[in-house]
Amino acid sequence: MTEAMKASTERAQDAPGQWVDTGQGRARARLAARTRHPLAWLNSALSRRRGVNTDRPVPTGADDVLQRLAEMPLSVWTYGFDHPSVRHMGPMAQDFAAAFGLGSTDRRIAVADANGVCMAAIQALYRRLVELETEVAQLRSAREEL
Repeated sequence: MTEAMKASTERAQDAPGQWVDTGQGRARARLAARTRHPLAWLNSALSRRRGVNTDRPVPTGADDVLQRLAEMPLSVWTYGFDHPSVRHMGPMAQDFAAAFGLGSTDRRIAVADANGVCMAAIQALYRRLVELETEVAQLRSAREEL
């Protein structure tokens, strides 16, 4: 693990729920992307993808992600090519893009973005669970003292 990665990891642990800017090696990452995934990079460059157009800023932390996720509408649908008994459930891509401002289009949800949103929300829920468990333990000990 490089020194920059160690420092980034330490910063992430010092500020739970806050984003850590790991963009220091962005030029190196772009060069690596061009060499490792040339077709994906070429497609992105030719289509001039610049991210979704939304006035909503990117979430600032895990709690913000959790709040936006809780407010996002979920739908149930069947694709035209599926059998009528097959159903899918989740957010519409347009709602996801409007809520989080992530991705290169509002026509589909990138797996990396969906996974990142889920992981951030899980972290926020875990922190809330730990706080509640601590509070319950304190209340139990106070009750036992009575």
